[in-house]
Amino acid sequence: MVATVLMSMIILGILSVLIGSYRVAAKARFNDHARYVIKSLSDQFLTQQTTDTSGNTLTMFQTTVDPNAGPNFGNQTPLGTGISWTNSDGSTGILTVGSYGYNVLLGDNTGAPVTATVTRSVWYLYDSTGQPTLLSQNKSAGYMLEGDFTITYPVFGRTQSQTITNVRAVP
Repeated sequence: MVATVLMSMIILGILSVLIGSYRVAAKARFNDHARYVIKSLSDQFLTQQTTDTSGNTLTMFQTTVDPNAGPNFGNQTPLGTGISWTNSDGSTGILTVGSYGYNVLLGDNTGAPVTATVTRSVWYLYDSTGQPTLLSQNKSAGYMLEGDFTITYPVFGRTQSQTITNVRAVP
């Protein structure tokens, strides 16, 4: 009887360690996948052409500062517009109502996908102060854009978030 109780306690202990290690591995997998998604989108921000063949600014490079509130850093509105992503199952991400975020699947090939929301914040920078503005600061070399790409997703009842910031010159 005592041996059975001791063996049960040992097995339960081992089982709890295995469950804990599975949760840590799953969280790491989601974190890696989320980092991959926003790194890919921020790389597009750094490398893509900013205008189409007609000279119109592409959506990813349009500012997200609220034009009705004035050129104030606190008036930024992160958006999902201009972002495109194809999940590993072949489906595409979905732009949420009101264009607040772009939904993608994380861990979709593991059998337990999580829906993550990706947003971007883009604004012009003043050349000397680094403050955001609605007006492009045209110089001979062009103007500077800063872009923040953020991904938010739930893992085991907690909200996780990652952000990448890039600054690029736009001719």
